[in-house]
Amino acid sequence: MLWLTPVTHVTRDIWIYPTRSALHFDLHWTLTPLFQPDVRATAHAGFCWDFIRRPFEPSEAAKAWCWDDPTMPEDLLCGIEKTLRLLRTLDTLQAGRSFTEAHMDYTWGKDFFENLVYDIALGNLNLARCWWQQVEASPALHASHHDEFWRTWALRIQSLGEPLMDDDRAALAAILHRWERENVAGTEAEAFWMPSPFPLEETA
Repeated sequence: MLWLTPVTHVTRDIWIYPTRSALHFDLHWTLTPLFQPDVRATAHAGFCWDFIRRPFEPSEAAKAWCWDDPTMPEDLLCGIEKTLRLLRTLDTLQAGRSFTEAHMDYTWGKDFFENLVYDIALGNLNLARCWWQQVEASPALHASHHDEFWRTWALRIQSLGEPLMDDDRAALAAILHRWERENVAGTEAEAFWMPSPFPLEETA
């Protein structure tokens, strides 16, 4: 893995993955928010990601990343350098969120639960209160969860309601900082993570 530092609220990294073939590998980049109520936030591919593909001529099939291909190292360096240029532009929480919304066409990870937490983190509390109406009415929030992961997720989401409605920015920031700290603990991200204020704390 290659990590862009400092790691604050969202990791920006490049992954080299093995495949079923010993001769080939996959390459992709991810943006993973660390402050979401998803307690497995750093254990999966992230809320925003894409493959880094080898360049190819229109008349060719896409080239795979192959260890034995003598032309692979040059393509690898070019692909990584191009990706790093992109990731370096996503150096704020707002920049990363705007990129995700503009360029990623999936709907999971951009539902009202994630929108709620992002808008709280960004200090958009009026908009967050609109999302809260949908969150509060969602059966997923009030279901009887037998899995510890989902129970923790539901309790975390529910804990946002009172301080959000009271416009208590300090309490909301404390909740997000705690989630982020707990999500990072014991993961590879912990070595690079740097606690930092949320935009929520910097806006009146």
